[in-house]
Amino acid sequence: MKRNFEWKRYPANPIIRATPGTFFEDQSANPDLLIREHEYLLYFRGQQGGHDRIGLARADKNNFDGALWEILSEPVIDVGMAGDPDESHALDPAAIEVNGKIFLYYSAVSPTCERSICLAISRDGIHFEKCSKNPILIGGCPEVVCFENKFHLFYWHPRENHTGFEIHSAVSDDGINFSPLIENPVLPVGNENRWDSHTVETPRIFFENGIFHMIYCGSERNDDYPDQAGLAISKDLIHWEKFSGNPIFSRGKSGDWDEGAIWFTTVEKIRGKYFLWYEGYGGGVNRDVPYDSYLRGGKSQIGLAILEAPYFYVPGRDF
Repeated sequence: MKRNFEWKRYPANPIIRATPGTFFEDQSANPDLLIREHEYLLYFRGQQGGHDRIGLARADKNNFDGALWEILSEPVIDVGMAGDPDESHALDPAAIEVNGKIFLYYSAVSPTCERSICLAISRDGIHFEKCSKNPILIGGCPEVVCFENKFHLFYWHPRENHTGFEIHSAVSDDGINFSPLIENPVLPVGNENRWDSHTVETPRIFFENGIFHMIYCGSERNDDYPDQAGLAISKDLIHWEKFSGNPIFSRGKSGDWDEGAIWFTTVEKIRGKYFLWYEGYGGGVNRDVPYDSYLRGGKSQIGLAILEAPYFYVPGRDF
């Protein structure tokens, strides 16, 4: 019997709303969770004045419900100076802590490069120093995992036909110098007429019962406007198998705050429940027309969904 995923959206969604007078007054998006010893850190994108910056929300482990966060008033990663790879935007955070250092990878946008991946490093999770070798890769929407003393960086890269994206991977010993895998893409689009046949993107990965679980978003017709999310699994972070029961999560219903699209479906099991934070887009003209309707009267905001289940998937039974 295949696994059913009965996610329950938080009734007061979105949990991080676009808020006037803040660095996320136009949009809040791209959530990424980092678990530390005494607290949870949620990095996210905020947009104000036409620029994307990376902010931080914090929650104490003792009072955690997944929805209530203390948001720092200033971004932790701002846009760069003229000529920098992140001159226009800094977005799509992906953080990991290794040997007391937080490596935060993010997408950078400048007038000369639509998307590259940059790195910033911190000791406390708040004060970051950008890497002098930025950008470290060409691509976007990073996710990072450390496995067997190596950094595995996942990111989208345009397909060969220049429509939509596929998920690629690169490996590093130091977290700075990466070599793309020859197996790329590690997660291609689905077959014709499948829900993910046009694009796969925004991977988020968690580890459970000896298996890496990738939750990714996809679309059968839009370049970067996915309406559903699916699951793929791997034991080595290189060879991935898609769940035959995909998709496992979808955008909201017509008229909902997240009716248009979803991205960055970030899953973590905490206190016996699976929490899923995600970027949802809604409002304006955005549900059934092409992606170029993005931002026409609508906005992205961060929502939460919860799955109460004893397991996420059982090897040999669910696939």
